[in-house]
Parts: sequence; C-alpha cells; structure tokens
Amino acid sequence: MMPLLPSTRHADYETGTIAIEHSGWLPEQHLAMHEGLADDIDTDIAVIGSGLAGASLSLHLAERGVKVVTLEARQPGNGASGRNAGHVQTFLENLEPLHAWGDRGKRFAAFFMEHRNIVFDLCAKHGIDGDAVKSGMVEAAYRPHTALAKKAALWKAFGYNVDIVTAASLRELLGTEKYRYGIHWREGGRVNPYLFTNGMISAAVRHGARVFGDSPVIGCHREGQRWRVDTARGSLRAQRIVICTNGHAGNLFFPELARTQYPLVACGMATKPLSPALLDIINPARVAMTHYPTGLYPMVIDGRNRLVTATIPHPCRAHDAKTYFAYFLRYLHRIYPQTRNFEIELGAYWTGITANSSSVYHADYPKLYQVDDGVLALMNLGTWGNVMGPQLGLSLAQSLASERLDDCVLPLERPEPVRFQRLFEFKTRHLMIPVARVIDRINLA
Repeated sequence: MMPLLPSTRHADYETGTIAIEHSGWLPEQHLAMHEGLADDIDTDIAVIGSGLAGASLSLHLAERGVKVVTLEARQPGNGASGRNAGHVQTFLENLEPLHAWGDRGKRFAAFFMEHRNIVFDLCAKHGIDGDAVKSGMVEAAYRPHTALAKKAALWKAFGYNVDIVTAASLRELLGTEKYRYGIHWREGGRVNPYLFTNGMISAAVRHGARVFGDSPVIGCHREGQRWRVDTARGSLRAQRIVICTNGHAGNLFFPELARTQYPLVACGMATKPLSPALLDIINPARVAMTHYPTGLYPMVIDGRNRLVTATIPHPCRAHDAKTYFAYFLRYLHRIYPQTRNFEIELGAYWTGITANSSSVYHADYPKLYQVDDGVLALMNLGTWGNVMGPQLGLSLAQSLASERLDDCVLPLERPEPVRFQRLFEFKTRHLMIPVARVIDRINLA
C-alpha cells in the first residue's frame, strides 16, 4: 500500500483535496512555478482557474491579442485536470441531452467533431510535451452488445474511422483472448493531462498572457464599468471575468456556483514502470482501453511504461489504496493470466473530484453560465474534460475576442441550484459501482 504522508488525512482523499504531488501524472522533474499576484494590475479579461478549460481559454485569448490575466489558487493543473484517467475520447456517449438545446445541439456536435483532435493539434502547434499519443481506443466486451454496434454505426456515419472488432482482432490489439467483441476507435488515444494543461499555460504566457499561481480569489465586486478581483496580496481590474473552476467548491466569490453541479470523487492509480516482458503481454497496440459495459478500469500505458487507471472508491474509504489496487490486479490477472507470474507494484495513488452538470451518467454536458453582467462561468466539465475543456476554451475565446457571445457553441444559461446534490454520488458509489464490481468479478457482463 502507498504510505500516507503524515500531513494527509483520510478526509483529504474523500474530498479529493490531497496534494497534487500524489498524482501519478506529475513529471519526475518539477515544473516551473508561477508566482503569486502581489500588485494591483489591469486587464481586459480575468480568467479564474487554470485547468484544462481555463488554460485553453487563456491561450486562445492571448493568441487573438486579447489582454488576459489568469489567476490560479494553487498551480496549473492542480484540480481534476491533473488527476483524471488520461483518455482522449473523441466521441460522445449520449447525444440525447443536446436535443433540448435551441438548435438541438447541432453547432456543438459539429464543433466537437471538427476539433476532436484538439489535444494532439495543440501539442503539435505549441510544442507541448504532454505525452499525447493518437493511439486510438478500444471498448472491449466479453460478448456482443447491440448498443456497441449502434454506437459504431452512428459515429462511422459521422466520418469517424471506427469499426466493430471481434476475437481475432482484439487478441492482436489487446494481447488477450478474454474479449470477444468491441469497438476499435482509431480516433483518440492518451494524454498526460497535467503536462498538457501546464503546456497550454506556458504557451499562453509566450503569447502574452500573465499567469499567477498561489493566488486564490477572495472576492469579486464591481467598480464602475469594470470588475475588481481581489487576492490576499494583490488585485486586478477587468472588463470581464470568466470563472473556470472545478465545481467552485469552497470559493467565497459567487458561492452559488457550487450548488450547480453533482460532485463525485474518483481515484487514480499508476503502477511502477512495467518490465519489458510485461509490456509484451499487456495491450501491445498501446490503445486506450475500457471494459464495456462496466467501465470499471479505463486503462492506458503511458510514456513511462506505467499502467494508469481509475475507478470510484467505496463510500468513506477513498483513502484505501490497497483495496482498489487489489481490485485492479484481480481484473488484470483475469484478462491477462500470464501477469500472475510477475510482480506489479503500485507507484502512485490519488483522488480528485469531478463536477457533473447532471445526475444522469453521460448526460453531464458542460455549462456556460451568465453569473452577472460581465461575469461568465465555464464549468462542470464532468468526465469530458480532456477534449471538451480545450475545445470549449477555444470556442469561448473566439466568441469573446469577436464580442459575439452568442457564437459560443454552449448555450448561455443562468446558474440554478440543483436538487439533491449528492444524488449522483449516491447512485454511483453506493449502487452502480458495487454492482458493476460483482458483475465484473463473475463475468456476467
């Protein structure tokens, strides 16, 4: 079991607030730190939060010559952007929620498809070393599922390079005979979300953005036609504020935003580097893997030859790394029986919080809120962050730079508190995941 640091409490794992240094995505050498705001400055747009969405928004505004200042409570990528599973998923699981939008979500879907390679494109354009590899993805199942066939047909009709695959192809791709059916997406792949986020921030700085770390915002208020944003040691004045915080939990400014989402704690794990013999056995095609239908252990092999996965922890036991790694090894040994002869060690364990806009799984599309005149919030990215965060940062930057906010692909809404805020967590942690573990263990799926 990974030892707990003396200063780490069990509650910090449960709330996803353990230090980002626990995350397996951090590089072996420390990145440069961004100093705190210690002056009173002016800007056109203030971006609060430097995760995937905030970093992309800052970069794309700076590219367009907009004067932008980014404030981060800690350092870039500290939240969910440095803690997720590292998948680059270029398709959407559920299009139904889009049908309630004014244009039935047509602009959003078209933008999503057009920019589905944004992670790889930004890395190439800005020289970001984000361990981003367009390796493709495989959703693997023990037996045929009509839902998988329909999904593949739908996205193939949209022009995606995707096919249904059966046992022989899956054996070649994944290195196992346990799976008999699945989807092979030649789109998407993997990314180190922490490095990618920090890479976007560095590119934003090169294009003229100013970024301040360790600068939690303690207040926002209007001063005439502008807004003043206060931190402990400095302040800035801006025409517009865009809030890009994960769930907005614990923030004193516009606290009503924290009630607009359904929080869910997840845990991530990275093994120590695998031996060459294990790398020959496990996932030889190096695709991003998911198990259908339970999705318990999304898995990538990163550039440091480590298996990286994620799951949802038991209620009140998010700190229990030993238990979840044992679950993962049980799954791995079943799919790859040869691995029982090898020692696979846990290298890192961490938790984080997703902010979901819906209590219905895969209906949790991001939100763009009109919080006040001149104050927007791009929030609640849920499970879509690695692709949608950069995409929506781009779309909103285009709209703000041209002063045509209606051009953003997200509909503009007023923030509304959700009812039964813990409903999604209850359904997922107390019901769905325990049942999924039983189903997975006895091969019912």
